[in-house]
Amino acid sequence: MRRRGISLALPGLALGSLHRGASSQAIPTPSSDGDRPGDAALHAFNQIGTKIQAEYPDVESVAVVRKGRVLFEHYNSSPDTLRDAQSVTKSVLSLAVGAAVSRGALGSLDQPVGELLGVGRSAGTASSLPPITIRHLLTMTAGFRIQERFAPGTADDPTFLLQRERVEPPGSVFAYDNLSANLLSVALEAATGQSTSSFAEQALFRPLGISTFDWAKGSNGHTLGFSGLRMRTRDMAKLGELALNAGTWSRIQVIPEHYARQAVAPQNSGGRPVGLSYGYMWWVVPSPSRTFLASGWGGQFIWVHPPLDLVISATSAVSAEANRRGQALSLIRNELFRAAAATQV
Repeated sequence: MRRRGISLALPGLALGSLHRGASSQAIPTPSSDGDRPGDAALHAFNQIGTKIQAEYPDVESVAVVRKGRVLFEHYNSSPDTLRDAQSVTKSVLSLAVGAAVSRGALGSLDQPVGELLGVGRSAGTASSLPPITIRHLLTMTAGFRIQERFAPGTADDPTFLLQRERVEPPGSVFAYDNLSANLLSVALEAATGQSTSSFAEQALFRPLGISTFDWAKGSNGHTLGFSGLRMRTRDMAKLGELALNAGTWSRIQVIPEHYARQAVAPQNSGGRPVGLSYGYMWWVVPSPSRTFLASGWGGQFIWVHPPLDLVISATSAVSAEANRRGQALSLIRNELFRAAAATQV
C-alpha cells in the first residue's frame, strides 16, 4: 500500500503534549469530522494519557500512527525533544543500507566487507573461513567472538572491527553483536564516501521530512552503528511507516521494495536479547501477525503491526531500572494496541 505519509487525525489529544512547536514536515489536519475516531476512541486514548503518568512513569514519549494518521501522542516534554534511540539505531542503519542499495552505492549485500575497507584477514583467522559480507552483518551472523569490553578507541576502528577473532563460519549462527553494527556503519561509509549520518540525512531522512537528529561518532570519526542516534519520536514513527510500506514514502521508493520486505522478514531464528527472529537488524515475531520491531535498551521501540496498518514509537528513561521493568512494551501491548485496534480510521 502506498500513501502520502503521516497525517494528523486528532489535534490536541494527549495531556497537553501534542503538536507544540513546528514539525519538520507539514502534516495536514483532517478535512472533515468523518476523519476523526469516535468518542469511545477519544475517551480510550485520553485514559491512556492519564495512565502513562500514573502507571508507566518510565515512558517518556509515545506516537501511535494507524493508516498514516497520528491517533495519539504523549510527551514528558516537548514533541521536538531528541530522544535517545539506543539500539533502535541498528534498525535505522539497516534502512540506510537499503537507501545505499537504492542509489547504487552498494551493488550487492554479498559484497565482502574486507573489499570495501581494503582490510585483509587477521593472522589468527583460519584461511578456510569465507569472507564476511554486508548480509552477514545485517543478520548478525558474522561469526565473531562477542566482545563486551575492548580497548578505548577501537569501537570504530575498521581494522580492529574486521580482524576480531572469528569462532563460527559466517552465515551459520546468530549472535547479537554491537561491534558488527559498528563495522556495518564503517562499511557503509566506505561504500558511499560519506559518513553514515550524512548519507542517512540525504538519502533516508530528507525524503521523509526528518531534518533534526543527532548521530554520535566514535573516536576515529566514524558514525556509530550500534547506538548513538537521537531523534524525535514522531520521526521514529515515520521510519516505521517507511518499513511498513515496503520502502515507499509519498510515492517515492526510498528503499528498494525487495530489500525493505526482506529487512523485516525472518532471516534466521534470532535469539537473545529480545528472543525473536531476526531480519536485517529488525526483530520479527515468527507468527502470521507479521509484527516487527526496532528495540533499544531501556524501552525504546518502533513497533509495527502490518495487519492493522499500525506503527507505535515509544521512548523511555535510559536506565537499568527502566530496562528491567519493561513498561514501554507493556504499554504498547496492553493499552495502545487495543485502543488503536478499536479505532475506526
